This record gives sequence, structure tokens and C-alpha cells, in this order.
Amino acid sequence: MKHLIFYLYTLSLFFFAIGCSKEAVIEKAPKIINKYNSSKPISADELLPTRGIIDQTFIINGNFPGELSDMKVYFADKKAILTATDGASITGIVPKQPDGVNQVSIVIGKDSIVPDGFLFKYKQSRSVKTIAGKLGEDAWMSDADYAGAALDAVTFGDVHYVAALAGQTQDNIFLIETGWGNRLLMLSQDDNQVQKLATPDNLSSPTVNSTRDAFYVTQFWNRGRTIYYYSKANSWEYSTTTITVSVSDLPGAKVSSLTFGEDDNWLYLMDSEGRIAEVNLLEKSYKVYTAANKKPGGINQNNYGGEIKGDLPNSFGDWQDSFIIYSKYHKCFFASFANQHAIYKLDKNDDNTWTSTLYAGNNGQGIEFGHRLVDARLNHPHGMAVNEDGEIFVVNKGSCPWCGDGHVIVKIFGDMVELVAGKPGSNNPLVNGDPLESTFKVARNISIDSDGNYIISGGEDRTVRKLSIE
Repeated sequence: MKHLIFYLYTLSLFFFAIGCSKEAVIEKAPKIINKYNSSKPISADELLPTRGIIDQTFIINGNFPGELSDMKVYFADKKAILTATDGASITGIVPKQPDGVNQVSIVIGKDSIVPDGFLFKYKQSRSVKTIAGKLGEDAWMSDADYAGAALDAVTFGDVHYVAALAGQTQDNIFLIETGWGNRLLMLSQDDNQVQKLATPDNLSSPTVNSTRDAFYVTQFWNRGRTIYYYSKANSWEYSTTTITVSVSDLPGAKVSSLTFGEDDNWLYLMDSEGRIAEVNLLEKSYKVYTAANKKPGGINQNNYGGEIKGDLPNSFGDWQDSFIIYSKYHKCFFASFANQHAIYKLDKNDDNTWTSTLYAGNNGQGIEFGHRLVDARLNHPHGMAVNEDGEIFVVNKGSCPWCGDGHVIVKIFGDMVELVAGKPGSNNPLVNGDPLESTFKVARNISIDSDGNYIISGGEDRTVRKLSIE
């Protein structure tokens, strides 16, 4: 028996030596064989699957000449990422697109194919989830407690304003805690950490530049309208633009927000009585535009730009919150006025005047859906965001934390207003999940991140939350 074991052991060493003496053979990926048939016309014959969700794989069978770089596939007007072709098929990843049945089309070089029956039934996935904070918990943390804390371990005060800027793989979220601008915090989703940033007092809602690596703020209360900016290049330490809009030129009690226009050279501030300051960042100058009945007597005539004509309200009430955004889709501005429960469209004219037009609401306080002018009722509209498709998302704060009204997010698209998230008349208990079953409590502001999700400053639900519509 011992001899047999020794024999087998020796034999194994022999074969091992032979194996080691041979050159290692590494199998290479098989070369893709081009199956395009040049004797047949270009065609798209089959789409698989015909229904699904975002990021799943699809395949189109047919006859396709050229390289993958020459090919494009669209679901409705959304371009898909393509992964491979062998001339007889194209594979790719289903893109985010409108909910429902969408036409699929193919572009090969200069040829466009829109096959009959190439329809894809897309099912949107919608959810609300907490990014940071604890729903309903308002235990205040000290500055030291914030340093390096995990996003799910922090507790916030009243979360007022929010902005999403590019991070490494996920966006960094910047939030301003409380309406007094007491704290500016950076939430790193990549590192799962909170960092407190140095800040001037009384910050407004931030506006993000086009490269998503800097944001600008001004001062919320009328103690001065100095414009500051934070940038990634400066390690998120604030700097001043050296531009201050005089309180005598923009005397409304609050400036809740500012926005870029068509490019990053122009900023627009609006006070709580509807006056607009147009700031030239390059020349470090500004002009103020106001309705005739709102022109302050002490305005510097060198800074007066012209009149806002149209149907802005004559009375704004005390402690008005108003927000201004620019839509590159509509090529105009939109402004929300909380006390009027209304949204106005603002057009800058060639003669240095502005035209204001009622756009939605102004039908009394409440939450109603339907036609934006005829049927819609808003409830203290605050922050707004507009996506690349021209859909305007509006946060309805409601009148107070304990009131069972408002506390929802609506979408305005075309002439219609519809509910997107929240339950009208309900802010207790606070829950995530399906957007139409989720609840909010005096939510304040909304921002769009790099992936097209909506980041919400939860106000008195003490969180930052993400609304995903994919």
C-alpha cells in the first residue's frame, strides 16, 4: 500500500513538472463576427423586451451597418446607452423616459428608422427616502457633534434650503438649517459624513452654477444683500463677489432666493415684494426692476433698470416668502409668492422692462389639481425646481407645522397641476415610500441632482429626502 501511494505521488509530480514546463495559454475574448448582410437593406425587425423599467438590458434584432459609435437608439426622445453590436443586433440599457408606451427609433449614421410596432411600455419607479436626518426628531446637535457624523445619525433643526452639487460618484448636498441661516452643512453621500461650513449670517436659498461645482447665496434678511459663493476649487470656503445690492434699492423684508439666468454671468435676486435685482457678475454691477407702485423713494437712479409691468399683486402681506427660478426650457423666470398662493411668469423684454403674468394658482389657499389657472389651488408655495423637460416642481409648505394643510409637492406641466408627493391635509405620521403615500411637514425647498432626482429640504420633518422618479 505504501508503495502504491509513493507511486501515485511521484506520478503527480511528473505531470506537474510537465504542466509547469509548458507556456501558459490565456484564452482571449472571442472576436465579434460582423453579421451585417450588405445585400439586404438596413432594417430593425424585433425589439426585446417590449416592456420594462430603467437600466434593464434591451436588444434590437435587424440588419445594421457600421460601428457602435455610428448608432443611436431613442425611447421617445430619451437616448439610450448602447453596449454592443454585431451587425445583426444592437444591445443597450433602457433610459429614463415618460411613463407609459413610447416609440423606439434607431439612427444608423444618417439614416433614421422609426419602425411600426416598435413600442416600449415603460413603468416608472417612484419613491421617497431619507438621505440624512431622522424623521420628526428635532434634537439639536452641537457643531462638534456634526463633524464626521454619519448621515443617518444626525438630527437637524428646521431644514430650510438645499442644493445638490457634483461629488465623486454621488452628489454632495448642501443644506441651510433654520430660516436664520444659523448653519450651512455639507452632506457627502460618497463618504457618508456631515461637515459644517463657515458661513456669513442669514443665508438665502442657494443657486447652483451650470458646471455644478459652485453655488451662490445672499443674505436672507434686509441687513444687506451681499452676494457670496462657495466653490469646490476653494475647498467649500466662502468668498465674496464684492457685490452688495443696497437695502434701499431692494427693501423688501426678505430675499429668499436667487437664480442664474441663461448663463453663469448673470444672477437675479427677488425681494419679498416682487422687486428684481439683475446682477452682472463680470462687471460687478446691478440694476433693479420694480412695479411702478413698488419703486422705493431712496433708490439710486444709476441702479434703476426699468419697470415690471403686468399683474403682480399690489399687496404681499407681512413675512412674505417668495422664490425665483429660471427655466431654460421656457426661456423665462417663474416666481412663487407664498401669501398669494400663486406663481407668476416673468419675461425680460428687449426694452429693459419686464412683463409679469399669473401662471398658476391665486384661487385662494388650498390644494386642488387640474388646470393651472382655472382649477388649481396652492398652499403657501415655496421652493421650486424645473427639469430639462419643462416640468415645474413646487413645494407647498402649508400654513403651519400643526395645521393639516399643504405639505405636498405638485408638478406643473403644460396647463395642468398634479400631485407628485405627499398627502393633502396630512403631516402625521411622517413616512417614506410611495410618493403619494409619503408625508411631509412644512417642507421648504427642492433641488434637482445630477441624476435627475429631487432633493427636498424637509422643514419641520427634520430631514433631507430624495424623491426619485425613474
